[in-house]
Amino acid sequence: ELRSGRPGVNQPDLDRPKEALEEFPLEGLKMVGYLFQKKVGHAVIRDPNGMLHRVKAGNHVGMNFGLIQKVTETEVIIKEMVQDSGGDWSERMSSLQLLE
Repeated sequence: ELRSGRPGVNQPDLDRPKEALEEFPLEGLKMVGYLFQKKVGHAVIRDPNGMLHRVKAGNHVGMNFGLIQKVTETEVIIKEMVQDSGGDWSERMSSLQLLE
């Protein structure tokens, strides 16, 4: 039985290199545009410093190990991993909406 309730169930990969947008809380990131290149949708994200970043599904954003699941013309869908007081990790879905 693998899921024995040991601490760190679902723990994200803490050793992989951080991406640029992981130093900011999700609330500080704004989706300001959408690009479709090579059959892949990319979101243009503005960070709190005003820098623009192009991201796609598979990139990481925010401070909770947010993994971009999908980019549409109007939103970025993100799966975050949040740790509870017991040390276990659970998934939380978030999204960034395109600014009008």
